[in-house]
Amino acid sequence: MDYEKVFNKLKEKGYKITKQRKVIIEVLINCNKPISIEEWLLLAKRNNPNINQSTIYRNIDVLEDASLLNKIRPKDDKIIYSLNLEHDHSHFLICKKCGKAEPIECCINEEMIKILKDKQFNLIEHNLELYGYCNKCNKHIDN
Repeated sequence: MDYEKVFNKLKEKGYKITKQRKVIIEVLINCNKPISIEEWLLLAKRNNPNINQSTIYRNIDVLEDASLLNKIRPKDDKIIYSLNLEHDHSHFLICKKCGKAEPIECCINEEMIKILKDKQFNLIEHNLELYGYCNKCNKHIDN
């Protein structure tokens, strides 16, 4: 289960699994889309009314340190978050109109690896965000 994977990764990094941290992580696991801080807080408060915004922010740092969080900037520099269980990086298609962020499966190809090698660049992490318009928003733009 995703819970075990997340909690084990946090424990490996030396973090405790507190009641509040558990609620915050459960929200991310149960969301089927990236969420804003406001949405995250609202959903977490349903299970624990004592959680506040600063608790969410503190846990963002913890989850980032454990490479468990995708941070996405879809529009207006309003950051949204999703749980990263697969890699220590993320790839998303992001709609500039509605802000929908859809994860995609792809990674650095041989051409990019050659460029990094030619430039003598030691890549330690990466994220890929491709911006455009989703099918729904693109239909409204074309009309």
